[in-house]
Amino acid sequence: MTDVPASQPQGLENDPMTDVGHLLIRAYNGDQFDPFMVIGHPSRTEQPDVIIRSCFYYSILMTPKITMLYDNCGRGGMCDMTVDEISVIWRTPPLLEKLGTTFEALQDGTAAITATEAPKPDIDLWARIAEAEGKVLKAA
Repeated sequence: MTDVPASQPQGLENDPMTDVGHLLIRAYNGDQFDPFMVIGHPSRTEQPDVIIRSCFYYSILMTPKITMLYDNCGRGGMCDMTVDEISVIWRTPPLLEKLGTTFEALQDGTAAITATEAPKPDIDLWARIAEAEGKVLKAA
């Protein structure tokens, strides 16, 4: 028996950005699972000042200014990280302040994430689109 959570395979080091990704997924839609996330994304090249974590269904892209959550609407497989998959956006500085860390600490893997929840997104793009079309996407 092991104390390693299901989302963290045995033998791999803990990744603070994955922990943040799990909190962001919960803040976005309430999903309570902690998926295994990979560093980066197959369709994106590594760039300075961009942190990416991806799993099936979701990808998180963080820059020093904004953080975006991509959602492929349950179609399976990884997000393509295309514009139409951007579902919610946070402003990174206030997000990281509430999480008690810095971009640099997440980038180099030294952040200690003790927060148990993330704030709601600053912008919910899909809800705004649905509202503009006169539809209710999901309850707030």
